[in-house]
Amino acid sequence: MKLKAPKLRNDFFFLLLSIIFLSCNKDFNTVGYDLISTNAFETDKIKLPVFSYQKESLTDIQTNGLPIQQLGTIDVPNVGRSSAYIVSQLSLPPTNFFGLYTSEDELGDENNVNAIPENEQVTSVYLEIPFLNNVRDQDGDGVIDSLDADPFSITSDSDGDSITDAVETQNGTNPLSQDSDGDGILDSEDTDNSGYQPENREYDVDSIFGNKNATFNLKVEELTYFLNTLNPEQNFESFLSYFTSRDFYEEGFVGEILFDDTYQLDFNELRINYKEDDPETDIDETTQVETRRSPRIRIPLDTNFFQSRFIDIEGSDYLSSSSQFKEYMRGIYIRMENPSDDLYMLLNFAQANILVNYEYDQYNDNGTPDDNSDFSIDKVERNFILTPSITINHLENSGFNPEITQAINQTEGSGKIFSKGGIGLISSIELFGKHSDGSADTKLQELRENNWLVNEANLVFYVDPASVSNWTPENPIANRLYLYNKRDTAPLLDYFSDLTSDITKTNAGKINHGGILEYKDDGTPYRYKFRITQHINNLLRKDSTNIALGLVVAADINDYSTIKARSIDEGKEILYPTTSVLNPLSSVLIGSHPAEGLEDLKLELELIYTDFSN
Repeated sequence: MKLKAPKLRNDFFFLLLSIIFLSCNKDFNTVGYDLISTNAFETDKIKLPVFSYQKESLTDIQTNGLPIQQLGTIDVPNVGRSSAYIVSQLSLPPTNFFGLYTSEDELGDENNVNAIPENEQVTSVYLEIPFLNNVRDQDGDGVIDSLDADPFSITSDSDGDSITDAVETQNGTNPLSQDSDGDGILDSEDTDNSGYQPENREYDVDSIFGNKNATFNLKVEELTYFLNTLNPEQNFESFLSYFTSRDFYEEGFVGEILFDDTYQLDFNELRINYKEDDPETDIDETTQVETRRSPRIRIPLDTNFFQSRFIDIEGSDYLSSSSQFKEYMRGIYIRMENPSDDLYMLLNFAQANILVNYEYDQYNDNGTPDDNSDFSIDKVERNFILTPSITINHLENSGFNPEITQAINQTEGSGKIFSKGGIGLISSIELFGKHSDGSADTKLQELRENNWLVNEANLVFYVDPASVSNWTPENPIANRLYLYNKRDTAPLLDYFSDLTSDITKTNAGKINHGGILEYKDDGTPYRYKFRITQHINNLLRKDSTNIALGLVVAADINDYSTIKARSIDEGKEILYPTTSVLNPLSSVLIGSHPAEGLEDLKLELELIYTDFSN
């Protein structure tokens, strides 16, 4: 339908526009367009052809240097199964001895009675891997946005007890509970909430896919393969890239088992209490929280392994430098097996560590340094931390939908577009029709000859109805797609100019530019819409080259970095958006050549424009 607006009758605006056109010609200056009402001119809408094709499927991607790590296994709807395991090198703590003295000094010093054999003994070892947590608090009232009744208002009252979240945070009560200490008296009437610990924090755990309550076998093993930082094939002059196809487990590069047991995730704040009660105080220290940490995987590891590999070799050359240590203790391998249900995690491995607790003997003169008869040997607790250095993911795809292979081999335009993250699927979009063979973009040339101002340009991808016929919220599809210039893997102009965001949602920046999954009234996934107005105006007014666009699944729309990847197309190496690696989900879309009955969902470019030639 043609949208018409009344003709402009103000000669001033005609004069202004004439000056703009005469001075700018093809380099049409868009500054000030929003100051002139487009309703004053002849406005129309047109749909233009788009050519879509699958073309590329990835066989391999670089996974060292990723900002987060993946672990788990999940059936991706309409695509296949994805699995992920973690391999990590470990870094040595700053000191290379344990207790107060080096092993040499422990041999005895007649001038130092304190230098005794310390008999260090490992008491516990924990591997800790934090989840990704949403901690945004826009209004600063102490309640994170996802749990806040009104994340934009300092006067919000999330628990409905007539006390604002900010006041409750200040007073030391729980803004998410009407009865903070659980004594049956509402906070508004309670004069003693001392039973509540205001240090308690609520977390919103991000990026867990599948069944969060699933049980699974978690296995941590010693890695026996040495992970080089520099590439030996290039005289150690460049950094070495590790690709996901390298499976150290299948190659047998695993040693001792450090943990192997059934595990279930806990999304509560980790609270560690004092181990012993001090009889000289009125407080029961066993009930007091000593340490608070964000929700995480916390696994007890084999103490005997760390005793023999660390404590028992105190003073060894293996502990004398970071390089020698990495040759000695090469890392760990973490895998999930036999889950009771699908579970796939994105983990904050940059904050992961292995905490080794140990105790040792210490000489105590009991306040009588001149009287050796009154001494005792006390047990003292201490710890050291091992941190990850090189960390890589091993990712796997299996059971791919045969339709995907068919779409990849399709040369006349795809009926369906398959988008998947991880070792993903890349779709190509050519605006104004097929032109990859070098033929001229005749439609684009026609548009350039028109005297049009494009007010809005939209590229709309409709979700394949068949792919969501049995859709449920527990069986999700990708909630965000990313559109980019395939030649240099750079975002479009519209991406950079869009500063909008929804702080209450995950991965919800660049709202105007779009690519966010939209739903029908019944909750069924419906479409993804990209606004590419600036990109189109640049093609029309700046004679920019009409480069094919890439379409992938996105995990974090604010991350437009790239990594190396290998394509199924003769194994050629390409650059691939990092954001797509970090989202295992998929979406099936209607392409430029839909099957019969789906013509209304055809992929097209919609232009809303003002024609200044009238």
